[in-house]
Amino acid sequence: MARTIANMSKGSGRGLLLLALLFAAVAAILAIVALTRSNSNQTVSGSSGDTTRVVVAAQDVPARTTLESGMLKLADVPKDTALSNGYSSTDAIVGQITRYPLAANEQVTALKIGVTSDVSNEGLSSVLPAGTRAFSITVSEESGVGGLILPGDLVDVIAILKKDLVGVDKAVTLMQGIEVLAVAQNAQEAIPPQTSATATPDTSGTLGERPSDAKPNPDARTVTLAVTEEQAQLLALAQSSGTLALSLRSFGDRATVTPPETNLVPYGAIAKTPSP
Repeated sequence: MARTIANMSKGSGRGLLLLALLFAAVAAILAIVALTRSNSNQTVSGSSGDTTRVVVAAQDVPARTTLESGMLKLADVPKDTALSNGYSSTDAIVGQITRYPLAANEQVTALKIGVTSDVSNEGLSSVLPAGTRAFSITVSEESGVGGLILPGDLVDVIAILKKDLVGVDKAVTLMQGIEVLAVAQNAQEAIPPQTSATATPDTSGTLGERPSDAKPNPDARTVTLAVTEEQAQLLALAQSSGTLALSLRSFGDRATVTPPETNLVPYGAIAKTPSP
């Protein structure tokens, strides 16, 4: 009888020990979970001061698209990556028009969208793609293809240089497939906006189109071209050193060839110096 009681006492002690170990394990797990949550909260609260909320595109949006609320969303970004000309609310953007395409999750900035939803009277700058410049050259009826060039046409630019500058009279094709922005005061007009972001964007040429009332102007004395900054410098130099002429390309022809410079030496047109 005494032995039985001792055995029961011994079994109860083991059970209590196992129960105590179980409670200790549970307490340890709870402590770890609580510590993890605390560290997580500290991390979030510590990083919240380093982010800011900006407006980004919720999807890919083509150029010349009227922005709708579903095309935009708010996103938290690190302060050092937030663009200075961005927006913190979609209210100021909905209804405006994209000047350039927006990629999904790209920050929306004032440089990417129009000031108003009416782009018909924003001037020549509204049809220039990013990175291009408008540069005007002087033309005559002869050098301007008889005044038949119209806004939106493609032309090649030829420089005619005199022998007192380069040793021999010569003609050099400086640029090819350059788009005409304006002839005199008759300029390209901004393309009306697309009605939805699902339309296929037009990525060729400028952001403008030929005016419906464009007509040949043989009296035009300037033609304005869409060029790069480097090309603008070259045109300025060539125009001050010689004469510029334009040759008209067929519609849509942007092929590039490599014509050699031309002079009249092979044709015997260089006047011989008379013998003394």
